[in-house]
Amino acid sequence: MKNKMLLTMGLVAALMAAGCGSTAGSASQPEAAPAAETVQTQQDAEAEDGKEAAEAGQEATEAGQDAAQQTQDAASQIVKYESKDGWSASYNSAAIEVIEDDAVYFNYKGDAEGTNQISVMYYPNQMPDEVLGAAMTVNNEIPDHTRSEGYFAGRTDVWALKTSVESSVFPNATDDFIAVERNGGTLLVQITTTKQADETKLIAVSDEFSEIINSFELKDQQPQTYSQYVPGKYAAVKGEGTGEEGADYYVQFNEDHTGVLHLQDDISVIWYSREGKVLNAETGEQIYEYVLEGDSLYLRDSAVENAEMIEFARQ
Repeated sequence: MKNKMLLTMGLVAALMAAGCGSTAGSASQPEAAPAAETVQTQQDAEAEDGKEAAEAGQEATEAGQDAAQQTQDAASQIVKYESKDGWSASYNSAAIEVIEDDAVYFNYKGDAEGTNQISVMYYPNQMPDEVLGAAMTVNNEIPDHTRSEGYFAGRTDVWALKTSVESSVFPNATDDFIAVERNGGTLLVQITTTKQADETKLIAVSDEFSEIINSFELKDQQPQTYSQYVPGKYAAVKGEGTGEEGADYYVQFNEDHTGVLHLQDDISVIWYSREGKVLNAETGEQIYEYVLEGDSLYLRDSAVENAEMIEFARQ
């Protein structure tokens, strides 16, 4: 760049000297054109230098990104744990250590307060509600807790019951339980997380645990039987709650916990095994509740206080 500038300035000086040595009038005017061309040459050279610098900067940026990715890959060491009970899960060994004791523990060893771990244990010949109750019981009582349900590990063929309760063992911590019916027994996943003053630490723990839970694989998983009596198609019983216009109402509950309520309009739903909850599949909001008695299903609008039950009969 410096050499180019010296060369250009030299040309400009020479042309200026030639102009001063010429006679005045029309003979001196044409000499101005080469000076303009020289200035343009300088601008072109500077533009070319700028382009080269930009390209060099882009290459440096890409090299930096590649180095950062390589560093990240080196720091993340994904290992797959395989249990003799037929389940497996992957974890980042740079942040998680596995301990086999009375259960399999995935302990977070990064920078975080308190105890943060996932424990996994299989209970043969026991169903989810029984296992959950025993796991939460303290001094022969089940403490206040929240309950929910949902698909397990991103699979639409495996359903799980879930509870959340304040930990009775670890201070300032929460225990989240996931009970999965598996081949005549229950796989219980307990997630213990301690509250963090630093939100970035909480996010780091949550990210690692989410990766583990979402990586679960269940070898030779058989169809679940916990709520196999629920799925089916139920047609409205003509009479109270339906009238003539409701004679063709029906409820369709599928084995994968999806379904359709054919009432005034068709509504895609998710049905729960416990407490008879029926959720809008699009919003996740509870819209109905059901009670099943033999081959009769009773449906109530949960948004209407003291709403009457509509009776449906299994087809």
